[in-house]
Amino acid sequence: MKNEQYKIRLLMVDDEEEFLASTAPALERRNIEVTTALSGIKALEILQKKSFDVLLLDVKMPDMDGIEVFQSVKREYPNLPVIILTGHGTISQAFQSVKEGVVDYIAKPCDIDDLVGKLQRAVEKHQIEWKTGETVQPGISETLPIQVLIVDDEVELLDSLQKVLQRRNMRVITTSKGDEVLSLLRENPIDVVVLDVKLPGLDGIEILSLIKKEMPMLEVVLLTGHPQVETALQGMKKGALEYVVKPPDSEELTDIIRRAFAKRQKNVLQEQQKTIDEVLNRYIE
Repeated sequence: MKNEQYKIRLLMVDDEEEFLASTAPALERRNIEVTTALSGIKALEILQKKSFDVLLLDVKMPDMDGIEVFQSVKREYPNLPVIILTGHGTISQAFQSVKEGVVDYIAKPCDIDDLVGKLQRAVEKHQIEWKTGETVQPGISETLPIQVLIVDDEVELLDSLQKVLQRRNMRVITTSKGDEVLSLLRENPIDVVVLDVKLPGLDGIEILSLIKKEMPMLEVVLLTGHPQVETALQGMKKGALEYVVKPPDSEELTDIIRRAFAKRQKNVLQEQQKTIDEVLNRYIE
């Protein structure tokens, strides 16, 4: 029961053909329209002919390096969000000088789901700023839609929760099948999973273990129609954030999801800052 999502138009600029050839199809499978360029000059030519929602730009390229391309893009297309790829050891102080103008950074080789999440948030941030005229500061924001996956074999409950959460500025996809969860998480940039404990086939505790093994920073809220202390403790030990009894109170569930999102954002931002600091401390001349 997937929702149709807006297809992000991405221009990906990198002089490594192998990276483009492997990354572009993976992004397209996740509902992103990808145009590629092997050089900074080619990227600027493409930008004159076509509009994009976000630019993914490698730092080190032979004709124009990423810093030069970034500066040119910011002059000509000041509202285009730019995400910088860092895959080389020749990062200089110029990289630091544009830090405030770059929406985000990601290191190569990059995790596709992490990249999709960064692309989507960059576009959402830009759309909000365009509509409101206000700058969205990096960090936790309740304005950005929270991406939620709800897993439950009760179809009526799924439909009800989906409608309730969408009215509260959340983007919701649902499934009644436990064996679909990991594939949905790989295909969609999810922030919080609301997961029923009792499911046919794989139960919620087993699915929780699989999620935390593959995506440890993803927050999971357990749902149960038959509350048991033993099950609750088991879920918490395996990494669940909260344990909610069905049918959940709408406001309580909304509050729990927002807290889960805030915790995830905080952890993600800490990891991003750690990566940026390590790169800059190692390579700034």
